[in-house]
Amino acid sequence: MKLSIFSRLVIGYLTIFVLAVAVSIYAIVQLHRVEKVTRSILEIDNRLLEYDRKLTDVFLSMINYERKFIITGDEGLYSRFVLAKDDFEKYLGEVISVADAEDLKTPLTNIGRLSGLYVSSFEEEAQYVKSGLEYPGEKYREVKEYAADGIMNELKVLRDYSQQNTYDKVKKLEQAERRARKAAIITSVIYLITGISISVFITLNITKPLSLIQKKTRDIAAGEFGGDLKISSPPEIMELARSFNAMCAKLKKVDRMKSDFFSLMSHELRTPLTTIKEGINLIMEGLGKGQHTEKHKRLLTIINEESNRLINLVNSLLDLSKMEAGMMVYTFTRDDIAALIKGVVRESEPLSETKNITIETDMDEILPPVKIDIDRMLQVLRNLIGNAVKFTPSGGIVKLSAHASEKELRVSVTDTGVGISKEKIDVIFNKYQRALLADSGKISGSGLGLFIVKEIITAHGGEIHVESALGKGSTFTFILPV
Repeated sequence: MKLSIFSRLVIGYLTIFVLAVAVSIYAIVQLHRVEKVTRSILEIDNRLLEYDRKLTDVFLSMINYERKFIITGDEGLYSRFVLAKDDFEKYLGEVISVADAEDLKTPLTNIGRLSGLYVSSFEEEAQYVKSGLEYPGEKYREVKEYAADGIMNELKVLRDYSQQNTYDKVKKLEQAERRARKAAIITSVIYLITGISISVFITLNITKPLSLIQKKTRDIAAGEFGGDLKISSPPEIMELARSFNAMCAKLKKVDRMKSDFFSLMSHELRTPLTTIKEGINLIMEGLGKGQHTEKHKRLLTIINEESNRLINLVNSLLDLSKMEAGMMVYTFTRDDIAALIKGVVRESEPLSETKNITIETDMDEILPPVKIDIDRMLQVLRNLIGNAVKFTPSGGIVKLSAHASEKELRVSVTDTGVGISKEKIDVIFNKYQRALLADSGKISGSGLGLFIVKEIITAHGGEIHVESALGKGSTFTFILPV
């Protein structure tokens, strides 16, 4: 099952929410335990210690009243003893009702038994004191001392138990606090790691396919329409990828139609233009014999130049069509490129002289033969030199240089023209990129020349680049393997 982006976000947030609830429940349980232990200390242990203090004080008061009464026989002291006895029995009953531990049943029972022994012994002795008769006082004193010592010992047991029990419960609180702190740290780390992992997972599931779409967009911008996007999840982006694939298929079809159109139009235009050119050549031959006026001759010259320009444009469109279709045929032979350079320079001299531009050459005396297609290399040289002359103002200089090393041949065409801006340098070798003429500021050319030049150089296993700055001219350099 392929989950949507919304479903993944909901599941991720629910997971984080469940973790948060689990941590909260654990914290509540721990707090409940702490509260339970604290309540036990306050309601049982502290009360036991308080009752221990009260029982001790009351019993000591009983002993004090008892001893004074035996000596003085004062009825008021006897009454106070009785009241203290009643308080002692009341406190002892409350202690028994509060104490729920098995360890306290024996000492509390012994306190009750010994207090009864002590009271009964005192009351018997009190009867003798009131009657004034002789009685075995030493016997009663021993019994009372035995009972009093026993009661004090049992009260000490009660006190020690309460104190130890309080200490144990405080230790439990400390242990519970440490466990809670440790658990809180562990759960926080798990919560953090889980949250980050879920966030990263969801983000990657969204950004990864989007990055593929972004790359595909760049490919489309570069004119590459092949290679379908294969994205299966999430469904929303999968639908977007399908739309992209459909768009690419249509663009590819349109691009193929464009190439076919270029090819068709090139063939359709080339034939009549060639016929026109041949007809003009025949007319020009007749003009050489003085059959027409000078005005006719000038008009026919213009027609001839425009026909040549149209033929060159058609040839460029045809070359572009072949290159895009992968049908450009090259015939490579090892040849001397110096001869080609000199030939193109000679061809350019009439135009350069008309514009008062000097063409200079700087070549090694001996250049190694390189593997080239002569016709295509002539096309490269004519384009680069023609552009240099075209974009160089009157009185400028165009310089051709050719130098070889062990592994490569470097050919450069440098001019003193208007130069190229930094923005244009990055796209100068793309299709349909045109420049401004140096003398008129008008846009010139079809924008295909340098694109074709780069394709030809690349097909020769070489590379081409340009160095330029506005107002300082340009240098086009191509490198061929030797």
